[in-house]
Amino acid sequence: MDITLINPPLDKQTTSKFPMSGVPVGIACLAAYLRENNIEVSAIDAPIESYDYKQTAKKVMELNPSIAGVSCLTENRYAALKTLKEIKQLNPKIKLIIGGIHVTSLDELILRNYFFIDAVIRGEGEIPLLQYVKAIKNNTSLNKVSGLSFLEKDRIIRTPNQPFITNLDKLPIPAYDLFPMKKYPLPPDLNYKNILSSPITTSRGCPMGCAFCTTTKFWGNIIRNMSAQRVYKESKYLYDAFGINYLRFVDDLFTMNNQRVIDYCKLVINNKLDIKFRLQARIDTITTETLSWLKKAGCDLIEYGAESGSQKILDLMRKRIKVERIIDVSKKTQQSGIESKLFLIVGYMDEREQETFETFKLIQNAKPDWIGINPLTIYPGTEIYQIAKSKNMITDKIWLDYKNPKTGNAPLYSEYYSDKELVFLSQLGKVWSMKNSPRSKEHRLIEKVVGKPLNEKLIKTIIFNKILRKSLSTTSAALSPFLP
Repeated sequence: MDITLINPPLDKQTTSKFPMSGVPVGIACLAAYLRENNIEVSAIDAPIESYDYKQTAKKVMELNPSIAGVSCLTENRYAALKTLKEIKQLNPKIKLIIGGIHVTSLDELILRNYFFIDAVIRGEGEIPLLQYVKAIKNNTSLNKVSGLSFLEKDRIIRTPNQPFITNLDKLPIPAYDLFPMKKYPLPPDLNYKNILSSPITTSRGCPMGCAFCTTTKFWGNIIRNMSAQRVYKESKYLYDAFGINYLRFVDDLFTMNNQRVIDYCKLVINNKLDIKFRLQARIDTITTETLSWLKKAGCDLIEYGAESGSQKILDLMRKRIKVERIIDVSKKTQQSGIESKLFLIVGYMDEREQETFETFKLIQNAKPDWIGINPLTIYPGTEIYQIAKSKNMITDKIWLDYKNPKTGNAPLYSEYYSDKELVFLSQLGKVWSMKNSPRSKEHRLIEKVVGKPLNEKLIKTIIFNKILRKSLSTTSAALSPFLP
């Protein structure tokens, strides 16, 4: 075996916020590209196999590859690094590589602190990874591998970045066959019977450049879409090969090109592909016509990056949307027969009680079916990370020792609220959403019990009364395992 690609174990001490959500599509994309270029590749999805670190490393030894690699997010960085360390201890000769969003911005930090890692793949991985594997196989210079960082005599070598792949249609269908597709559980909010689900990605890049987001930094500021025909081909493959009949489009901007979306819907309808699906979208990319086609094709939920109910905060984020538009689109989505979910952030830069309350008012006015609300978390490479560093609030060292499973191991950033307050406010937002949701009966029992006495006046009192807010935050932290 030339290379084994690994999705590291789920360590509940460090990654509890991010449960297993389906096949690791990124690894499947890399594996397919390598395989298409005559590289022998295997894959291990440790979470779905219930492997711990030692079992994962033992499995790698059985496969006996020349190279082993993991994809590293900020949330699972400790698990990714510990996995590689275990492998190196069993076989010091194996080449260990790491790639992904987190390490692309922190390659030097990784190489200087984790000496068992041989190289970091930066950015979009298909071409650099293929070049690296070929260089190792043929014992040629790593200096000709694009997008690579490695140590050479205590000096960091960073080769030039690899240009982005412009035509995604030319990429092979991800190597889903390397994974036990029928074993993956449904996301907790899916209660259908007789369905199998899988994430799917059909575009890369984002021109928006929101201050808190890593997408533009990692994938580039130009969106690259697969054609509707290519998306349909992959959808049908998943259905025919594995019986996948519920797709989760995880693109940040699935609806950036409305004609592409409509063309895809027509292909699904005309070919009578019996699937349902959900997707993520920007508020300002949705039209009534698109909603109509999405509903006809089987879309049952759209997740919107609304982020805040405060226009001041939206402008600071550079979201380029209006609060009124969020309310309008959420309601039009529901009117079309598709459920609406809003992703929201509390505790953004310069956010105070008034701005936080405006986000709660947005929930009350838009009445989405569901929300996902979290404290502002900082990711390496983002604008807000640079701002926090310039204010001496954090340093790069935080990525070596900061652990907070409740926030996915990304540090919270607020000059006004404490960490406990930020987590509490996000929990309060989830309960408040239940009170205002058309689907309140489907929410968790704990949310119904906690939310029963809530009304707008009480919400306002909790947010604006600092002593009460801090007291409830402390209580909430103690009860955290039982709260949303």
